[in-house]
Amino acid sequence: MISNKPALVSFEPDKGTFRGYLSIEVVLGSEKRPEILLQKAIRIYENALTQMAAIIFDIKNSKKNRTRVAARKIWQLGNFIFRLLDELKEIDLEIDGIYDHLSRDLGVKKKWLEKVIIFRRYIPDVNIIPKSLNWGRLEKGTRRKADRLRKGLALS
Repeated sequence: MISNKPALVSFEPDKGTFRGYLSIEVVLGSEKRPEILLQKAIRIYENALTQMAAIIFDIKNSKKNRTRVAARKIWQLGNFIFRLLDELKEIDLEIDGIYDHLSRDLGVKKKWLEKVIIFRRYIPDVNIIPKSLNWGRLEKGTRRKADRLRKGLALS
């Protein structure tokens, strides 16, 4: 790559799969073949979406059945997002507009997705989250409540 900063990649849905796009600077300045880089990025993105979609399906089913959504389930979703970002970073790529991409491709609201990522960012280990804790207790004031959980304090 041209610089130490990861290059931006974007994805567009295309007949049941995705098409990846890199900037011309990356294409011209890369030591790697851009088409191989894009194939890897698309594979990483599609695999991550499959895993995240399964969790979102469970979350939507819980809501539909009027059962509580486990906070650990939300953490898992956030963790898959972190893994996606890490795997792309390993090949020197970063998604241009992660929230826009994921909200479009997973069919969830951007604001909700932001809360999921905030929750995962503040909670480094799923075991910090009590098994009985539901997401409804954390949805408002997510950052503050996640920080309290991480510090071992009771939720207010």
